[in-house]
Amino acid sequence: MKTIIIANDENIDDIVRLRVNMQIEDWKFTLNKDFSIYSDQFYEITKNYIKEHLNKSLYFALMYLKGKPIAMCGIEELAELPQITVCTESNGRHGCVVSVYTKPEYRCKGYQQEMIRYLLDFAKKECFNDIILTTNTPDAAHIYEKVGFKKISSKYFLEI
Repeated sequence: MKTIIIANDENIDDIVRLRVNMQIEDWKFTLNKDFSIYSDQFYEITKNYIKEHLNKSLYFALMYLKGKPIAMCGIEELAELPQITVCTESNGRHGCVVSVYTKPEYRCKGYQQEMIRYLLDFAKKECFNDIILTTNTPDAAHIYEKVGFKKISSKYFLEI
């Protein structure tokens, strides 16, 4: 059975394990270097960050299949220098898609598109006005465009 949830404190370890796997995989691909020797240290750093920010400025959707976490994606509320969009009538919260990851054996099944849609529905209910993201992966870009993101230079933007 497949379920998607918005994570809470009980799901922190699942998020952290997926994120450690994601980072090791991403950096091995990007730099051709094995960062797995830092897994334990990165686990603790990430866990502390998520404990501090989860459901305050960082929200994760998690997908479970038969009770096991297989995919995640998050939205982090932007707390940086404001964009000009804060001056519009529809002033709301602004976010960035982060930590989009599906375990390799579960890819190409439509799960991540389903996850992104779920998270965007959540963001709309939480009064996010717009969401940005960056990607260099053509497969990921295709998913984001399917759910409504528009490419703006190297970033993608979705007004919700």
